[in-house]
Amino acid sequence: MLTRYLFGELSEAEQAQLEARYFADAQTFEQLAQLETELVDNYTRGRLSPPMRDRFERAYLVNPNRRVRLRFSEALAAKLDQFDAAQSADRTGIRATSWWQRISALLTGGQRVLAFSMALALLLLASVSVWLFIQSQRLRQDLARAREAQSAQAEREHEAQQQLASEQTRTQELTAELERARTEPKLQPTPVAPERPTPIVASLVLLASGIRGVDTGAPPRLVMPQGTQQVRLQLNLSEHDYQSYQLALQPVGGREIFHRQHFKPKPNRSGVSFIIQLPAAKVSTGDYMLTLKGFTTKGELEDVSQSIFRVEKK
Repeated sequence: MLTRYLFGELSEAEQAQLEARYFADAQTFEQLAQLETELVDNYTRGRLSPPMRDRFERAYLVNPNRRVRLRFSEALAAKLDQFDAAQSADRTGIRATSWWQRISALLTGGQRVLAFSMALALLLLASVSVWLFIQSQRLRQDLARAREAQSAQAEREHEAQQQLASEQTRTQELTAELERARTEPKLQPTPVAPERPTPIVASLVLLASGIRGVDTGAPPRLVMPQGTQQVRLQLNLSEHDYQSYQLALQPVGGREIFHRQHFKPKPNRSGVSFIIQLPAAKVSTGDYMLTLKGFTTKGELEDVSQSIFRVEKK
């Protein structure tokens, strides 16, 4: 799993789970760092199998920082190989020289080569350690920002759900009041000037979910009791990014029954809302789609949301 993480082969959920684990567990982080060092060293010395070498080049070397680390490893391996070769040559030459010459060579050239090589190795290891520390700090900061964004998004969704529930409760209360007003007997005589009866309105509040949003639950329902004369739709939008909008309503697979250009919403507590009123005669039982698009500063239309709901006539 650690190898697949270094090669970018994990899913987003697996990657987030592993990052949370090695941020909290120092031993896991050390295992990951040791595995990365071994992979780089084996690649530098040509010890990886062809499939593993292909995965290493396609995934790991895409990152510029990792390529810098590979160059460090190549330089270190070359210097260590050069030192091993020099030591082998020195040992071969020492066998043919006197004990005094061996002592002189050990006190002069051999010690200098060893000291230089060790100093270079320590310098390279220190550079790699600093790079790993910086990368770790950067990953911790990215994870913290991601968690803050998720918390903010969850809070906005909770507020939107509360507002939706409140609007639905208010709609049900208004519908019940209108039904009682229609069925209660009139105690006073009919006035001389006839009054227009209050139309029965069927209302539905929708929450803009985005074009690419996937909703696996049942669509919202707009129930139209017998005698309904008007339909009122309210679309709530939490982010208001355009100067004006285009709204279109149509049955799924059918023609538009409502279309308006340069529609401007009304502000509310959590964003803006669009209100549509149309005669009940234009709506029949079935599935409907409410499409919202926004006009950019250049006059071009961009998709904002598509909301699907079901109409049921009693």
